[in-house]
Amino acid sequence: MPRPRKFDEADVIERARRTFAETGFEGTSLDDLLEATGLGRQSLYNAFGGKKELFMRAFLSDTDGAVDAVKTVLQSAEHPIARIRTQLVSAAVEHGAAQAAPSLLVRASVELAARDPEVAATVTKAFDAIRADYAACIVDAQVAGEIEADADAEALATYFCAVIEGMGAIGRVGVSRAELLRVGLTSLAVVPITPLGEQHLSAEGGAWS
Repeated sequence: MPRPRKFDEADVIERARRTFAETGFEGTSLDDLLEATGLGRQSLYNAFGGKKELFMRAFLSDTDGAVDAVKTVLQSAEHPIARIRTQLVSAAVEHGAAQAAPSLLVRASVELAARDPEVAATVTKAFDAIRADYAACIVDAQVAGEIEADADAEALATYFCAVIEGMGAIGRVGVSRAELLRVGLTSLAVVPITPLGEQHLSAEGGAWS
């Protein structure tokens, strides 16, 4: 009869995620994972199968979290146009001055996507899901009369994905939150926002408008 596990699987995956995000797949040894997770070698093999299998569990957890975080903002109760601004502001706060925790999604995309089909497919799926949420929010804003009806929602969705990713990249090298905030808010100028949309942004602007 197998012995019951004496560890929290979700905690182990999170510890592994942080380790892989810090040092990458190639830069993380099995000994590094044993130290980070507190597991014995055999326990790790029995529970997860090995380094690559634990990496994929951690990677999928990270990508799911990234997708869910965007979805939570873009499906909130705010006016649709304000949801987009909130996401831009959140990115500035999170990534400014290299304060954000390392992202395994970003790390794996750079290190492995070009040579690992499984990682590439996961990155593509996450990007497509995030882009779809932006597109849906933009369509909501068009229906609400906040963005011109003839705007290309798919192109704008891809644009905002690129803006957010760019903010994360320059934030990781030390660009301040204030500067990232200017970048994010300036990016809204590309969007054909209607007078009603401007009114909604003004009404909900708060300290970040």
